[in-house]
Amino acid sequence: MENRPIIYTVGHSTHQLDYFLELLKEYGVTCLIDVRSVAASSYNPQYNKEPLTNFLKSNGITYLHFAEEFGARHNDPDLLDDEGKVDFAKVRKSWAFKNGVERIWQGLDKGFIISLMCSESEPFDCHRFSMVSIALDKDGFDVKHIMKDKSLKTNADLENQLLKKYDKKLPKPDMFNPNISLDDQLKEAYRLKNKEIAFSPYSKLPQEENYD
Repeated sequence: MENRPIIYTVGHSTHQLDYFLELLKEYGVTCLIDVRSVAASSYNPQYNKEPLTNFLKSNGITYLHFAEEFGARHNDPDLLDDEGKVDFAKVRKSWAFKNGVERIWQGLDKGFIISLMCSESEPFDCHRFSMVSIALDKDGFDVKHIMKDKSLKTNADLENQLLKKYDKKLPKPDMFNPNISLDDQLKEAYRLKNKEIAFSPYSKLPQEENYD
């Protein structure tokens, strides 16, 4: 089987910058793509765009911000579902998202080792998995998620976690629907995760700053 190009993801969480750098250096990352919609954190200001860019540059790592391409906050009605929440499947079909994927390919061609970055420590709880990584996997990338202890999880690991979490809500083959496949179940599990974490521009309830 042909080796697929590796793309990493990582969450900055509450890490001090020196430890965050260790996570990146562990896997030789030379380009960090920020997929937060807003490159700022009131709780962890060391990850605001300017100080983070300067810190990474001083350590030989290029910083890029893909808010339009891979951010999870959208106000465009065409990218929302019938409940007014961001629909990840619609975002993945947008020109901006597809352009982001193309720019990643270009970065790899230039020799960069790339990691996406968002705020959540756990990729399972972040759109970098449920919105972005699913598309990268289908486009031919081998997506690996850097965990806070420096270990790696694969997309397959997270998809198994997804199936377990929503097992009782997933369609099952029976005498009336014998052709339900694993792909059908995964598609529904991703949809449910989307509903759980999606940003809504219309919500009057407080929404976490990490709606990335």
